[in-house]
Amino acid sequence: MSKATTEVLLWAQRIAMRKKHKAFELLELPPTFTLDQAQEAFYRVARMAHPDLHRTTLDAAELETVTRAYAQVAAAYQTIRTQLLKQPLPPVRKPGDSREKRMSQHDFHDESPTPPPVVPPPPPLTDTRPPPAVTPALTQMSPKALVYYRKAELALRRGDMPTAMMQIKMAIAADPASKFLRAALLEIQQELGQKT
Repeated sequence: MSKATTEVLLWAQRIAMRKKHKAFELLELPPTFTLDQAQEAFYRVARMAHPDLHRTTLDAAELETVTRAYAQVAAAYQTIRTQLLKQPLPPVRKPGDSREKRMSQHDFHDESPTPPPVVPPPPPLTDTRPPPAVTPALTQMSPKALVYYRKAELALRRGDMPTAMMQIKMAIAADPASKFLRAALLEIQQELGQKT
């Protein structure tokens, strides 16, 4: 048995014997502690004794003991955290420091906060590319065929003729009645024939 396994089992047995102890005692904290100290204590326990860390090194009974102890400590931490977060925040001003006293110290200057500076919104982003041409044939095309046709246009802009031809064929498959698409396919095939 490794040293880490022995330590976690001893810890789990200690926690199991502390069923009647207070939450801070389960986390091994002093009676006066802060939320940060409680959090650090719980994280320390989690790094050492989280059940997922020991699934392969402990047998079922040992893992059950560690899991129960970890659950007990996690519940204690949640109790502490809930209690500390419900406490009222300390006052920002010192006792006896009234607005009138501060105003007399500042020669009755207005203490209202200055509004934040007005920052104009950034200019709208403009697309430098021309908008795609909308022809009557494109408005009559099915939406799926139009997607393929736009992909073909992009391929043509890149000079990728085989991809453009494939996208046009896909568009024709999506809208077989389109004469416009068949004419576009013929143009691409002619261009490919000229290059070969």
